[in-house]
Amino acid sequence: MNNREITSLWSQVIIEELVRLGAGFFCISPGSRSTPLTVAAARHPGAVWKIFPDERSAGFFALGHARATGKPAVLICTSGTAPANYYPAVVEASMDGQPMLILSADRPFELLETGANQTIQQFGMFGAYSRWNFRLPEPSSDIPLRSVITSIDHALSMATGSMPGPVHLNVPFREPFEPVIPELHDPWLAPVAGWIDGSGPLSRSVQPERVPAPGIIPLLRNMLAGSRQPFFIAGRLQNETDALAVGNLARSLNIPLYADISSGLRFDASLSPLQLAFQSSLFPEKFRPDTVIHFGGPLIARYPAAAIRQWNPENFIVVKPNANRFGPDHNVTLSIEASPSLIARALEGSRKPLHPQSYPLPETFFRQAEECIEKHCIADKPVSEIAAARIISKIITGEEGLFLSNSMPVRDMDLYASTSQPACFMTGTNRGASGIDGIISTAAGFASGLRKPVTLLIGDIAFLHDLNALCLLQSLRVPLRIVVLNNNGGGIFSFLPVASEEDVFETHFATPQNYSIRDAAAAFGIAYRMPVTNREFETTCRSAGENAVTTIIEVKGSRRENVQQHRALQSEITALAASALSR
Repeated sequence: MNNREITSLWSQVIIEELVRLGAGFFCISPGSRSTPLTVAAARHPGAVWKIFPDERSAGFFALGHARATGKPAVLICTSGTAPANYYPAVVEASMDGQPMLILSADRPFELLETGANQTIQQFGMFGAYSRWNFRLPEPSSDIPLRSVITSIDHALSMATGSMPGPVHLNVPFREPFEPVIPELHDPWLAPVAGWIDGSGPLSRSVQPERVPAPGIIPLLRNMLAGSRQPFFIAGRLQNETDALAVGNLARSLNIPLYADISSGLRFDASLSPLQLAFQSSLFPEKFRPDTVIHFGGPLIARYPAAAIRQWNPENFIVVKPNANRFGPDHNVTLSIEASPSLIARALEGSRKPLHPQSYPLPETFFRQAEECIEKHCIADKPVSEIAAARIISKIITGEEGLFLSNSMPVRDMDLYASTSQPACFMTGTNRGASGIDGIISTAAGFASGLRKPVTLLIGDIAFLHDLNALCLLQSLRVPLRIVVLNNNGGGIFSFLPVASEEDVFETHFATPQNYSIRDAAAAFGIAYRMPVTNREFETTCRSAGENAVTTIIEVKGSRRENVQQHRALQSEITALAASALSR
């Protein structure tokens, strides 16, 4: 078997094993050095692939796919700076525990650190953000093929294991790269003949269910039973099973539950939106839990963490499905690595349901607060950022997905969403590192993984940051409804103290970008609308959903007016809370 045959077969074996393991979705960026891997994926009948001219966008698309499916997409790229463009997506995937597998082609050993073109030190380039780094040897019949296959098996196991995250396999190739059909009766293949003739992976890793340690459930049940005022928090939950179990526990015990937008429970009509209560500084003074149980990951808003610091509860328990450290205020008294759904179901019936009067605020407060929000949605009013989030939360359905950009969009949806949706509605966000890069690409991958239309709420700076991702949308099998909140700059900075520094604020923080979103949509052949009123906005959003066509909907506004509207609404809600708490 000659070198070309060995290289082709080597690549085919890698792709074949990944498909057999269920990781058959490939995000491919064209390149010469990666030719053997690209051809093997393109010609495999069981592989699904998408081509990306930009590795940075590919990385975020793979991230979105993992968020939707829980499975890693496989990234294939050439050598040099190509894999370095994955770095922001790798960081986000690592921080938020999303599986990802990178196959970066590389120069062979003899070209490293010789000044050879397009040659850098790729091995280990993702550092602490990867779960496993490994450099395969150059294709050779001197290498047992079983060792290559089991390396792929281990790579996928590490990417999807107890600490899911990115895995980087560096795959060096010597020229020539042109694919050929290899001879399958070569003696070198005899040790894997059974694998070649079969259809299953050579080896498979089974991940155990994350059950709580012995004695934890009785301990938690006793804590809840003896608690004067327990309080639940649902942070980011990875799946619907966890979300439903946590919601059911709160309802069955009538314990107040703060449901973050990333929990899947924020839209639940049976749960009060406690985000509104935390708008008042009086609320954490009057309502003082002695036991707080936090299910899942971090929260969007800072108010609950500030309240917990103020309460200093006797028991502050965090339940999370992985070993990641969580406790930025260093006040967690018990950290439990276990499935949130298993813990939640085990705590049902641990005490009598709390009396309705022990609830932190009466339902009249929440009804009146939501009426204040609804005033921003009056049909003939100009559509605002508050109204856009609120209207989207009311019209989106369980047959769709929702993805929220960082900065103001995710905060507005967390705070002002309507509670009118099904019991569980999983929402996509990039809150591992909370950057604004790659948002359109991640939303596209999220839609592709869900196989459902997705609405993306995004600011103008984040939209500009990932503008090249618009080229992906024409070939996307499901449409995106992209709502761009265009206030000509970084709107979130207007809420910070630096906004008062007039000599530097506009030029160095708000940084207005006078580009045309309409022209950007036209350049990529995407439908565009710019509604003016709330009625027009709702009609446009509904029409885009019904027509199943990717549409960019621009909402133009003023940063100054947006700040005024937010602060005025917060004052109204704070006054309502003060009145309710004084009774």
